[in-house]
Amino acid sequence: MRKILLTLAVVIFIMACGGNLKKSNTISLNLRTEPSSIDPQITTDVAGGTVDDLIMEGLLRKDKDGKSVAGLAEKWESSSDGLVWTFHLREGLKWSNGDPITVKDFRDGWIRALDPVTAASNANLLFPIKNGEAFNAGKVKAEEVGIKIIDDRTLEVTLEAPTPYFDDLITFKAYMPLNEKYFKEVGEKYFTSAETTISSGPYLLKEWKNDSHFTFEKNPDYWDASNIKADSITLKLIDTTAASNAFKNGEVDVTSVTLEQSSEYKGKPELVQANDGGVWYILLNTKVKPINNIKIRNALLMGIDRKELVEKALSNSEKYIKSFVPGGIGIKGLQKDFSEEVPTSIPEFNLDKAKELLSEGLKEEGLTKFPELELIFAEGVNTKIMAEYIQESLRKNLGIEIKLSIVTGKERIQRSKQRDYQMALANWVGDFQDPITYLDLFDSKNANNRGDFTNSRYDELVKTVKSTADPQTRVTAMLEMEKIISEEAPVIVLFQRQKRYLVNPKVKGLGFMAIGGEFFLRELYMGN
Repeated sequence: MRKILLTLAVVIFIMACGGNLKKSNTISLNLRTEPSSIDPQITTDVAGGTVDDLIMEGLLRKDKDGKSVAGLAEKWESSSDGLVWTFHLREGLKWSNGDPITVKDFRDGWIRALDPVTAASNANLLFPIKNGEAFNAGKVKAEEVGIKIIDDRTLEVTLEAPTPYFDDLITFKAYMPLNEKYFKEVGEKYFTSAETTISSGPYLLKEWKNDSHFTFEKNPDYWDASNIKADSITLKLIDTTAASNAFKNGEVDVTSVTLEQSSEYKGKPELVQANDGGVWYILLNTKVKPINNIKIRNALLMGIDRKELVEKALSNSEKYIKSFVPGGIGIKGLQKDFSEEVPTSIPEFNLDKAKELLSEGLKEEGLTKFPELELIFAEGVNTKIMAEYIQESLRKNLGIEIKLSIVTGKERIQRSKQRDYQMALANWVGDFQDPITYLDLFDSKNANNRGDFTNSRYDELVKTVKSTADPQTRVTAMLEMEKIISEEAPVIVLFQRQKRYLVNPKVKGLGFMAIGGEFFLRELYMGN
């Protein structure tokens, strides 16, 4: 009897340990906002990219330091002239439905991203591929795009010009593979629910409850599943205003917080600060009068004291910048950080000059008074502070009335895509460690140029940068692009974002990405 009881006790203990182990391998992070899309070829926001980081993997992926490393491709090489890249898939790769992953899936995914019917905002990221841009413009057929299937495991890619950062580009979501059979089966529902997603990455999307959460479970068919430690991950959609309380209550293990929310954790291990490549600005619809006028845009820029916004209104929680490309995140120029090599500067607060330019601009547009414009912004503590500061600054300094409208993050993105706005608080985070990931935002052909800024010289410079691997030529052209930004104000640059997170000390293996995403989740697990 004693032996039976002892055996039962051991069984109960093992079961209890198993339960605790499972619980310890479940981690919850706050994603904050609903993605506009999680379709890899469509998504443009950080939230959508974070979801895709868990369920999708491409030929290469980013490591914790932002370096491109082997993903589904075990090796790759490029020709001596940099024009031909060859990728070799690992053996035995599977989609989560059991279908084999072949290089055809990559070709199908890339062609879909480039297809004008898809209307992918990030199609331009695939323009370095030979005839990629021409296919997107409807000038050539898909068969003429420089993507060649050598065999099921070997893909050869020919570029228009040497692109030294191509191995960074292909880690981006638009370059993810596509299971064409599955895509045709689910049709328009593709990646619109947990039931209509498919995985090539470390996790499976098991549940997606709109405006609430995403739940992921480990993908047993992932090639490196044995090294994925967390059994399940939940991404919750909790507004920034409630984030701190959610952390206190144990609803989330990781969340970003405002400076005010972080103050009570100062000096405590839960508070973590990280570099960030996000640039905040006022997006201007340059098709709307009178902000189509360069003088008017510069008047608005010089009528806002950006230093005061950062130092006082936002309590030094963000970083004042003088160039559009942010600094301190690993983006290099010729000899040092690119932002340090930019000789020009975004104009500072200058009320007399702002009034002068406003008067001249209104006269050129045939107006006697500046019309009331609407500024839309996504809900949040800091965005509200920013919007109200901008509203009061322009009213007090220039006599301009701005109407403020709070919208969801998803609605702000949608309205900017549809050009259903006049002014909008927006931010941009680069995709790879090269200045062009920021600067080509104002290329007139870039679908993400949602202010419709146009400058023929700027477009020429973008082409120059993307047609050569010579550092001197590229950096010289990009410095001139910064000069045009400082002169023509396609947007009103506000500041470089800084990250603050509350992290449960038991969470291990978590990384924070300055560009190309928010979190590094691959090595995530819950420790003791």
